Amino acid sequence: MKTRGNPGLRGLSSRRPAARRGGAVVEMAVVTPLLLLMLFGIIEFGYIFMMENSLTNATREACRTATLPGSTDTDIRARFQQAIASTGLTVADSMILIEPATTANPVVTVKVAVPYSQVTLLGILPSGLFSGMFGGSGGCIGDKTIGSVCSMRKEATTSS
Repeated sequence: MKTRGNPGLRGLSSRRPAARRGGAVVEMAVVTPLLLLMLFGIIEFGYIFMMENSLTNATREACRTATLPGSTDTDIRARFQQAIASTGLTVADSMILIEPATTANPVVTVKVAVPYSQVTLLGILPSGLFSGMFGGSGGCIGDKTIGSVCSMRKEATTSS
């Protein structure tokens, strides 16, 4: 009888032992949820970071408008809404705090605080699990806010 291939491997079977069958499937079933959780966490963190950066830029634009002579609170809020509109985020006027400049303190300050629950993309962070990362020692993440503060010196009015 003529044998094919390597004669030294004649007695070895090409099949796996019965104990190893399906091991890759079980390993994948264990690892896949962890990998997906990590992937969605990265996506969520990136989205929150982008929204915080957008809030900072919109707050800065509103503060720049506030420094102009004759600007009103309505102008400031309208400029903020115009700057944040591209993100699709809805920021109520009550979330925007404007501290006007005075003669004693010629600095105008614009503060914006948006609840985390309005900014989240996936909503996968359960309450309390990562609460230490968002300030404070506990509580619900929905109670936390992200936002920005910008202060600029008010321009002097020109006298004729």
